[in-house]
Amino acid sequence: LDFLKNDLGYAGFRYDMVKGYSASFTGIYNSSSQPEFSVGECWDGTNTIKNWINGTKVDGVIQSAAFDFQFKYVVRNAVDKRSWSQLSIQNDGNWPLVSSNTDQGQYRRYAVTFVENHDTQVRADGSSNGPLVRDTLAANAYMLAMPGTPCVFLPHWQKYPTQIKAMVAARKAAGVHNESSYQPFRTAAAYYAIVTKTDNESRLLTVVGDVSSMGSIHPSRI
Repeated sequence: LDFLKNDLGYAGFRYDMVKGYSASFTGIYNSSSQPEFSVGECWDGTNTIKNWINGTKVDGVIQSAAFDFQFKYVVRNAVDKRSWSQLSIQNDGNWPLVSSNTDQGQYRRYAVTFVENHDTQVRADGSSNGPLVRDTLAANAYMLAMPGTPCVFLPHWQKYPTQIKAMVAARKAAGVHNESSYQPFRTAAAYYAIVTKTDNESRLLTVVGDVSSMGSIHPSRI
Protein backbone atom coordinates (compact mmCIF):
# COMPACT_ATOMS: atom_id res chain seq x y z
CA LEU A 1 0.00 0.00 0.00
CA ASP A 2 2.88 2.36 0.72
CA PHE A 3 4.28 1.57 -2.73
CA LEU A 4 0.93 2.24 -4.43
CA LYS A 5 0.47 5.51 -2.56
CA ASN A 6 3.97 6.93 -2.40
CA ASP A 7 5.59 5.61 -5.59
CA LEU A 8 2.65 5.24 -7.99
CA GLY A 9 0.61 8.18 -6.73
CA TYR A 10 -2.58 6.44 -5.58
CA ALA A 11 -4.76 8.76 -3.50
CA GLY A 12 -6.81 6.02 -1.87
CA PHE A 13 -8.06 2.47 -2.00
CA ARG A 14 -11.19 0.49 -2.79
CA TYR A 15 -11.18 -2.75 -0.85
CA ASP A 16 -13.02 -5.57 -2.63
CA MET A 17 -15.33 -8.10 -0.94
CA VAL A 18 -14.40 -7.01 2.57
CA LYS A 19 -16.75 -9.61 4.09
CA GLY A 20 -14.02 -12.14 3.26
CA TYR A 21 -11.65 -11.04 6.03
CA SER A 22 -11.73 -9.17 9.33
CA ALA A 23 -12.51 -5.45 9.14
CA SER A 24 -9.66 -4.89 11.57
CA PHE A 25 -7.16 -5.56 8.77
CA THR A 26 -8.55 -2.67 6.72
CA GLY A 27 -8.10 -0.52 9.81
CA ILE A 28 -4.48 -1.64 10.15
CA TYR A 29 -3.76 -1.07 6.44
CA ASN A 30 -5.21 2.44 6.46
CA SER A 31 -3.79 3.59 9.77
CA SER A 32 -0.37 2.57 8.48
CA SER A 33 -0.52 3.94 4.92
CA GLN A 34 -2.79 6.96 5.58
CA PRO A 35 -4.69 7.14 2.25
CA GLU A 36 -6.73 10.25 1.46
CA PHE A 37 -9.82 8.07 1.00
CA SER A 38 -10.86 4.48 1.52
CA VAL A 39 -14.04 2.55 0.72
CA GLY A 40 -14.96 -1.07 1.35
CA GLU A 41 -17.35 -3.25 -0.65
CA CYS A 42 -19.52 -4.77 2.08
CA TRP A 43 -22.45 -6.00 -0.01
CA ASP A 44 -25.11 -6.58 2.62
CA GLY A 45 -27.80 -5.02 4.79
CA THR A 46 -27.26 -1.75 6.61
CA ASN A 47 -26.52 -3.25 10.03
CA THR A 48 -23.79 -5.48 8.57
CA ILE A 49 -22.28 -2.50 6.75
CA LYS A 50 -22.35 -0.42 9.95
CA ASN A 51 -20.66 -3.24 11.85
CA TRP A 52 -17.95 -3.44 9.20
CA ILE A 53 -17.33 0.31 9.34
CA ASN A 54 -17.05 0.17 13.12
CA GLY A 55 -14.78 -2.85 12.81
CA THR A 56 -12.15 -0.75 11.01
CA LYS A 57 -11.53 1.39 14.09
CA VAL A 58 -7.99 1.91 15.30
CA ASP A 59 -7.69 3.61 18.69
CA GLY A 60 -11.43 4.31 18.49
CA VAL A 61 -11.25 6.06 15.11
CA ILE A 62 -13.07 4.67 12.03
CA GLN A 63 -10.61 4.13 9.17
CA SER A 64 -12.80 3.55 6.11
CA ALA A 65 -16.04 4.43 4.38
CA ALA A 66 -18.27 1.78 2.78
CA PHE A 67 -20.55 1.57 -0.23
CA ASP A 68 -24.18 2.31 0.67
CA PHE A 69 -25.76 -0.68 -1.06
CA GLN A 70 -29.20 -0.04 0.39
CA PHE A 71 -29.20 3.45 -1.16
CA LYS A 72 -28.72 1.83 -4.56
CA TYR A 73 -31.59 -0.59 -3.98
CA VAL A 74 -33.98 2.08 -2.73
CA VAL A 75 -33.34 4.05 -5.93
CA ARG A 76 -33.70 0.88 -8.03
CA ASN A 77 -37.04 0.12 -6.35
CA ALA A 78 -38.40 3.58 -7.17
CA VAL A 79 -37.31 3.23 -10.79
CA ASP A 80 -38.60 -0.33 -11.20
CA LYS A 81 -42.00 0.47 -9.72
CA ARG A 82 -42.22 3.81 -11.52
CA SER A 83 -43.10 5.33 -8.17
CA TRP A 84 -40.77 8.03 -6.88
CA SER A 85 -42.41 7.95 -3.45
CA GLN A 86 -40.48 4.67 -2.98
CA LEU A 87 -37.45 6.85 -2.20
CA SER A 88 -38.99 7.33 1.25
CA ILE A 89 -39.36 3.59 1.86
CA GLN A 90 -36.91 0.99 3.18
CA ASN A 91 -35.48 -1.74 1.01
CA ASP A 92 -36.31 -5.09 2.57
CA GLY A 93 -36.18 -3.64 6.07
CA ASN A 94 -33.06 -1.56 5.45
CA TRP A 95 -32.71 2.22 5.50
CA PRO A 96 -29.68 3.52 3.57
CA LEU A 97 -26.65 4.68 5.55
CA VAL A 98 -27.36 8.27 4.50
CA SER A 99 -30.95 8.14 5.76
CA SER A 100 -31.98 10.15 8.80
CA ASN A 101 -33.54 6.91 10.03
CA THR A 102 -30.10 5.29 10.36
CA ASP A 103 -28.71 6.49 13.68
CA GLN A 104 -29.94 10.04 12.96
CA GLY A 105 -27.60 10.27 9.99
CA GLN A 106 -24.44 9.57 11.99
CA TYR A 107 -23.05 7.27 9.27
CA ARG A 108 -23.47 9.69 6.36
CA ARG A 109 -19.82 10.70 6.36
CA TYR A 110 -18.87 7.03 5.90
CA ALA A 111 -21.43 6.30 3.13
CA VAL A 112 -20.35 6.12 -0.52
CA THR A 113 -23.58 6.32 -2.51
CA PHE A 114 -24.09 4.90 -5.98
CA VAL A 115 -26.96 3.95 -8.28
CA GLU A 116 -25.16 1.38 -10.44
CA ASN A 117 -21.89 -0.53 -10.52
CA HIS A 118 -20.08 -3.24 -12.45
CA ASP A 119 -21.78 -6.01 -10.47
CA THR A 120 -25.36 -4.77 -10.73
CA GLN A 121 -25.39 -3.54 -14.34
CA VAL A 122 -26.70 -5.67 -17.21
CA ARG A 123 -23.63 -7.43 -18.57
CA ALA A 124 -22.76 -8.41 -22.12
CA ASP A 125 -24.10 -11.94 -21.58
CA GLY A 126 -27.43 -10.56 -20.33
CA SER A 127 -26.86 -11.41 -16.66
CA SER A 128 -27.47 -8.80 -13.97
CA ASN A 129 -28.07 -8.29 -10.27
CA GLY A 130 -30.53 -5.49 -9.54
CA PRO A 131 -29.73 -3.20 -12.49
CA LEU A 132 -30.95 0.34 -13.03
CA VAL A 133 -32.89 0.02 -16.29
CA ARG A 134 -34.34 3.50 -16.77
CA ASP A 135 -34.34 7.08 -15.44
CA THR A 136 -30.55 7.19 -15.27
CA LEU A 137 -30.31 10.96 -15.13
CA ALA A 138 -33.02 11.26 -12.46
CA ALA A 139 -31.25 8.64 -10.33
CA ASN A 140 -27.94 10.51 -10.60
CA ALA A 141 -29.60 13.86 -9.86
CA TYR A 142 -31.08 12.44 -6.66
CA MET A 143 -27.77 10.87 -5.62
CA LEU A 144 -25.81 14.06 -6.26
CA ALA A 145 -28.25 16.08 -4.15
CA MET A 146 -28.02 13.75 -1.16
CA PRO A 147 -25.46 13.54 1.66
CA GLY A 148 -22.82 10.84 1.56
CA THR A 149 -19.94 10.71 -0.93
CA PRO A 150 -21.48 10.08 -4.39
CA CYS A 151 -19.80 7.69 -6.83
CA VAL A 152 -20.87 8.19 -10.46
CA PHE A 153 -20.85 5.02 -12.57
CA LEU A 154 -18.35 5.48 -15.43
CA PRO A 155 -20.75 4.32 -18.22
CA HIS A 156 -23.31 6.88 -16.98
CA TRP A 157 -20.68 9.61 -17.17
CA GLN A 158 -19.62 8.48 -20.64
CA LYS A 159 -23.21 8.61 -21.90
CA TYR A 160 -24.31 11.84 -20.17
CA PRO A 161 -21.14 13.88 -19.45
CA THR A 162 -22.73 17.32 -19.94
CA GLN A 163 -25.77 16.62 -17.79
CA ILE A 164 -23.90 14.92 -14.95
CA LYS A 165 -21.19 17.59 -14.95
CA ALA A 166 -23.94 20.19 -14.43
CA MET A 167 -25.33 18.14 -11.52
CA VAL A 168 -21.89 17.96 -9.89
CA ALA A 169 -21.49 21.71 -10.37
CA ALA A 170 -24.86 22.34 -8.71
CA ARG A 171 -23.86 20.18 -5.74
CA LYS A 172 -20.61 22.09 -5.32
CA ALA A 173 -22.23 25.50 -5.79
CA ALA A 174 -24.83 24.74 -3.12
CA GLY A 175 -22.15 23.46 -0.74
CA VAL A 176 -23.66 19.99 -0.32
CA HIS A 177 -21.25 17.62 1.44
CA ASN A 178 -21.28 14.12 2.88
CA GLU A 179 -22.79 15.21 6.21
CA SER A 180 -25.42 17.60 4.85
CA SER A 181 -28.96 17.28 6.14
CA TYR A 182 -32.03 16.90 3.94
CA GLN A 183 -35.77 16.62 4.20
CA PRO A 184 -38.56 15.57 1.81
CA PHE A 185 -40.30 18.61 0.32
CA ARG A 186 -43.16 17.11 -1.66
CA THR A 187 -43.79 13.48 -2.48
CA ALA A 188 -46.08 11.56 -4.80
CA ALA A 189 -45.84 8.54 -7.06
CA ALA A 190 -45.16 10.84 -10.02
CA TYR A 191 -42.38 12.85 -8.40
CA TYR A 192 -40.14 13.24 -5.36
CA ALA A 193 -38.69 16.52 -4.15
CA ILE A 194 -36.09 17.05 -1.43
CA VAL A 195 -34.40 20.07 0.07
CA THR A 196 -30.74 19.63 1.02
CA LYS A 197 -29.30 22.01 3.60
CA THR A 198 -25.68 23.06 3.96
CA ASP A 199 -23.53 24.64 6.65
CA ASN A 200 -23.92 28.11 5.13
CA GLU A 201 -27.73 27.85 5.29
CA SER A 202 -28.14 27.61 1.52
CA ARG A 203 -30.77 25.24 0.13
CA LEU A 204 -30.73 22.91 -2.86
CA LEU A 205 -34.16 21.86 -4.16
CA THR A 206 -34.05 18.69 -6.25
CA VAL A 207 -37.04 17.19 -8.03
CA VAL A 208 -37.08 13.85 -9.87
CA GLY A 209 -40.00 12.58 -11.90
CA ASP A 210 -42.80 14.67 -13.39
CA VAL A 211 -41.96 18.21 -12.31
CA SER A 212 -45.03 19.63 -14.04
CA SER A 213 -47.35 17.82 -11.65
CA MET A 214 -45.89 19.63 -8.63
CA GLY A 215 -47.41 23.00 -9.35
CA SER A 216 -45.72 26.31 -8.50
CA ILE A 217 -43.12 26.63 -5.76
CA HIS A 218 -42.40 29.90 -3.96
CA PRO A 219 -38.72 30.23 -2.92
CA SER A 220 -39.67 31.37 0.58
CA ARG A 221 -41.20 27.96 1.25
CA ILE A 222 -38.04 26.02 0.48
